[in-house]
Amino acid sequence: MSSTIALPSIYNSISVKIPPHIPLTQTELVEFPAFKSWISRLTSSLRSDNNPDGYTLRHLEILSVVRFGSTRIGFLMLNAEVRDADDKVSLPGTVLLRGPSVGILALLHPEGTPKNNLYVILVLQPRLAGATTSMAEIPAGMLDDHGSFAGAAAKEIEEEVGITISEDKLINLSELAIQSSPLLDKDQTKESIGLANAPPISESPNQETQKQNLDGLFSSAGLLDEVITYHAFVHEIPEDELEQWKGRLTGLRDKGERITLKLVKFDELWKATRDSKALCAWALWKGLEEAARLPY
Repeated sequence: MSSTIALPSIYNSISVKIPPHIPLTQTELVEFPAFKSWISRLTSSLRSDNNPDGYTLRHLEILSVVRFGSTRIGFLMLNAEVRDADDKVSLPGTVLLRGPSVGILALLHPEGTPKNNLYVILVLQPRLAGATTSMAEIPAGMLDDHGSFAGAAAKEIEEEVGITISEDKLINLSELAIQSSPLLDKDQTKESIGLANAPPISESPNQETQKQNLDGLFSSAGLLDEVITYHAFVHEIPEDELEQWKGRLTGLRDKGERITLKLVKFDELWKATRDSKALCAWALWKGLEEAARLPY
């Protein structure tokens, strides 16, 4: 028999249906970081003045839970019932929660060559969701327990590329891009406050809360909550070492990673991969470079 729980009052005490075959407690749900962030942003967005149709969240139903190990929640899929004030329109509600990620534009610059003579390090690895055993993409990974986006990016670079780099050497491309944009369109219509630094929902209504800095880009906002923050770095190498980077094997074998490195000229990246993360990072670099906002 299914169980029904109620979210805390700060989330309007919305009811949540949990089917009997899904072992999930109320505490696990509300403490799952991806759910906590998503429900906070959504609740804030629905309360804002940028909700002219009066959409409200009526009900949630958990569809599935994937755990990493025996206890930790990795992914959670749910269905959210959101309807307008006249109860005539229902929004598509299937959501897959996995939390934030980082993507890294790892660049090699042969010493003594022009500054724009850059090579992108791509990683070739199996991707079952893409039905391939060799997807060419930029290094990326979930935030997990790294504590910060920069820390997660540095860790992914070390694991997937084999370069140890300090966090202060990273260039936060998505943050630089969003800092230069007020998130307004040509008609001065605001994006949902849920995206543009929404104040998080607080258990203490009278307590001032800091805005959430959402400086990443959504990978597929029609289904995923995932926001990817893009970083870049330039690694200087002797020109005669360039060939040594091609075909190098990396990855954490104990985690099932088997990664081969591939080098691509930066200007040719847009046609050398089907990885949208790579194209986003490439476009951010090009845009910031053109706007003279790139610290390189």
